[in-house]
Amino acid sequence: MERLDELSKLLAASVSRRESLRSIGVVLAGAALSTLGLGTAWAARPDRCTAFCRWCPGRMRRNQCLAACRACNGNTSRLCGSCGNYVCCPTSAACCNGTCTDLYSDPYNCGACGYVCPAGTVCVSGSCAACIFPFIPCGGVCVDPTSDRYNCGGCGQQCADTEACIGGFCEGGGGGQCPPGFTYCDPSCVDLSSDSFNCGACYKQCAPNEVCAGGVCQGFE
Repeated sequence: MERLDELSKLLAASVSRRESLRSIGVVLAGAALSTLGLGTAWAARPDRCTAFCRWCPGRMRRNQCLAACRACNGNTSRLCGSCGNYVCCPTSAACCNGTCTDLYSDPYNCGACGYVCPAGTVCVSGSCAACIFPFIPCGGVCVDPTSDRYNCGGCGQQCADTEACIGGFCEGGGGGQCPPGFTYCDPSCVDLSSDSFNCGACYKQCAPNEVCAGGVCQGFE
């Protein structure tokens, strides 16, 4: 009887293992089918560009929208404009009032759309900053009105080609030559020590968040 009991226990244990293996197989098969189903559902999802542009009236406008969306690799958050004139903004820009805007340097959208820098400041790296005296803000950048021939004595006051800005006044060198201390960088005379567009050498331009001092581009805060 004892041996029969032991055999029964073994058979019972054996059946239990088979049942367990069969159950595991069912679970694995179900998981595989479930994964296949999810992949099929994902592949069947609508194209983002098609879904975004489907509301544009007319084939030409839809095609223009699709072309701009493709240029953004399907990232609709970078699209700016409206049907027929969408553009793909650079990753460093944001869409403000339908225009791609650099939030790091635009004084009218500094750090965020619609944030205007106070008077006397410029936008540097997304924050409003004051220019260092004697520099003043002109066109969103800091310039030296005492030597900048494009803003001589004030913003927008440009000297003639044969003139240089000295002490805030446009002065000629006579005979078509540049005044002493100035260098001719086609098409005009410039001061290489303070000209942000020709800093230290002709056509060497400083970054928007830099000024030219002593012929070297220097950052400011």
